[in-house]
Amino acid sequence: MNKAQRNKQPDLPTYLNYNKLVFHEDIWPDMLGRTLTFDCKRCDLELKTIEGIRSCSITMAEKIAFRSRFELSHMDTWAEEYHPSVGAMVLDGNSWYLKLYYGRKLIKETHGSNGLPPPLQWNTFYPVIARMCTIAQVRGILRPDEAMERPCF
Repeated sequence: MNKAQRNKQPDLPTYLNYNKLVFHEDIWPDMLGRTLTFDCKRCDLELKTIEGIRSCSITMAEKIAFRSRFELSHMDTWAEEYHPSVGAMVLDGNSWYLKLYYGRKLIKETHGSNGLPPPLQWNTFYPVIARMCTIAQVRGILRPDEAMERPCF
């Protein structure tokens, strides 16, 4: 096997051809917001908070695992927006958004204000975000108090 073959990144089958995922959430009561960006092309994670932007590299194995798990959440079927059920009492004001890009082109955008995609899909998606936060903490770009380790709702 030559050097080019060893360094070739495996093709990742995908139903949505994206190379950047941006997830943001505001969780009551602080509502300061945290944005996590997963750049598939550069193999890195970026965290943006009120204090600034920090980033770290991820391994090819982590990238493949993240993409595989995200695909299981069927983001391509998510509605454009989610709100609480009619008649639901909302006291907290949590919100989130997800944007997928191919290059600079936005190819999918979805968001929620006290509402989420179907539970099976969200409960597949959100643990990947939490895992990314764990990696960001280990690599020193995320403090424990900034972690997105609990669902918005």
